[in-house]
Amino acid sequence: MVQFHTNLEMNRPRKMKKPNPSKQPWMMLYRVPALLCPVLLLLSNIAPAAELPPSERAGLLARLRDLREKHPALKADFVEEKMSHLLNKPLSTEGTMEFSIPDKFRREVKGNNPSTTISNGKVLWIYYPKFKEAELYTLGQHSFFDDSIQALTAGFSFEHFDEFYNLKAFSENGGYRLILTPRRSNLKRLVKELTIWLDAAYTPLKGYLILPKGDEVTTTYNNVVRTQIPDATFDFTPPADTHISKPLGK
Repeated sequence: MVQFHTNLEMNRPRKMKKPNPSKQPWMMLYRVPALLCPVLLLLSNIAPAAELPPSERAGLLARLRDLREKHPALKADFVEEKMSHLLNKPLSTEGTMEFSIPDKFRREVKGNNPSTTISNGKVLWIYYPKFKEAELYTLGQHSFFDDSIQALTAGFSFEHFDEFYNLKAFSENGGYRLILTPRRSNLKRLVKELTIWLDAAYTPLKGYLILPKGDEVTTTYNNVVRTQIPDATFDFTPPADTHISKPLGK
């Protein structure tokens, strides 16, 4: 697998040259964990955490799967902060996200450097309206790429969860803290560790993602709503004046 590069595009400065996707075909995968990890907040007076025994952990996962079947979609606002050895200070973004199991999602970044990342399960688009550029990835044709997408979405949907992750679960502050570490070597090149916090109703509240080279992504989700989302939300047609590239080819 080619070496991963830190993604600086979520909020790049006005004068920064956009990386050439044909030379960095896997860098978009760094956006996916950010879609999925709900985020580390510095809390005071946190109650001591107690790790769940195997039977209770299995029960928690069963309840999460039941909830997924009853409410297969959700949407939320997010604020995200990225720490990188390539940055002098944290990189902050905010926007909205929508997710529908098993593999449909839409992430809108607002601000001076907006972007849209969207997948209907068949293709994945990354659109930069300020630059009038879009990247198109066709799913189902590249095994490593597809396995990576499935593994990363499993961390949010809990579908096929045990295939990809080892899990430690803790009871904490009236809710739960889940620590996910990858099982497979290819996923270890994308994610070192992902921590997810859930409230008592199993709503994702916060998370903390550590990338293999030590970069950290913290995201706070607010206004989380479990609701039906029309399939059309996950379709995308770029404006006619958009330059479209296909980093992975046809």
